[in-house]
Amino acid sequence: MRLIPSDLIVQEIFEPASKELLQRSVTDGETSGRVFFEYAAFCTTQLEDQYILADIKRMESLHRSKQEEVLRYSDPIRAAKMQNDQVTYKRLVKEHDRALKLQRMDKEELQRLHTSQRFFLKKALEQFLRCFTASTDFDQHIPKFCAIWLKQTRQPGVNSVVSGLLETVPSYKFIPLLHQLCSRLSDEANDDFQSCLSQLLSRMLNDHPYHAFHQIYSTFTAGENTPTSRSKAARRIAERMSSDKANIISPRELSVRLSDFFSSYAELARIPVNKITHQGNDIPLTHYPGLRKFRSKSLTDLRLPPPSLDFPISPTSEYASIPFVQKYHHSFKIAGGVNQPKILDSVLSTGKSFRELVRFAFLLG
Repeated sequence: MRLIPSDLIVQEIFEPASKELLQRSVTDGETSGRVFFEYAAFCTTQLEDQYILADIKRMESLHRSKQEEVLRYSDPIRAAKMQNDQVTYKRLVKEHDRALKLQRMDKEELQRLHTSQRFFLKKALEQFLRCFTASTDFDQHIPKFCAIWLKQTRQPGVNSVVSGLLETVPSYKFIPLLHQLCSRLSDEANDDFQSCLSQLLSRMLNDHPYHAFHQIYSTFTAGENTPTSRSKAARRIAERMSSDKANIISPRELSVRLSDFFSSYAELARIPVNKITHQGNDIPLTHYPGLRKFRSKSLTDLRLPPPSLDFPISPTSEYASIPFVQKYHHSFKIAGGVNQPKILDSVLSTGKSFRELVRFAFLLG
């Protein structure tokens, strides 16, 4: 059976189907999501096809060798011309022209392959984003989309495609990839990728601050002593949080509370304690003046959930009913193991007790 060329499949099947849905404004639902996903999956397969990638490498090598061959004729041709050796000169010119023709043919084929790959790259990203906007049935492929995007951010036109459609995808779908996304932050001016990434992270912070702020906080506080490009970018995103009140409290006000909350936990994590003397024993909070916020109501008045409390991501950004810390126990303990984190107990607004393991840079539930 003769295989159908990939560009013909796109031209006669996927592109008409995608355009038909867009023209009819039928861009929501399982059917639309399936069409967009199949298109994206097909383009991804072409991008990752080992035979195509090997063919590109082969053509790149062949093109380089042809370029070198063409250049090697320059000196002999010049020498034959200076010596007035017409026979040798004509032969070398003829061989040079033949090599130059082959080089141009190889260049055209290489350009065709690269153009094809760029087309499939842009279409894969475009159709993935349309798919994620249309349906939740394919959200498990968001890491695949991010892997392709983050790998190809320097390719011309890629960030234009992404920025045009990324804002239509609900921000909660990217929360599980928050760490990977923050790791790519940079304080580069006039950078299309950084602009696109910052807008996505800003949406995640404003829509889901309880899930997103901890990672942003860790990113910008990591450069407190010596600010890095990444920490500067993270702080700028945090400072741009919205002051509009979607629920009881605005994202900006919440970010101030969370920052105060996390810094208190960091203070607890940094306190040096004699592990041998205190391991397993209650250590009163009154022994450490820096922990006065845990003893007073200043932290509980913030009405925030424990940093390590696990609660579902709300697609509608509704977090008014999440449990918050009502009071802390009057002491903490030192756990065993290599890191020997502090054990902190509290009582939540639901009446349930909650225990946390607190160590510097990590809050473990």
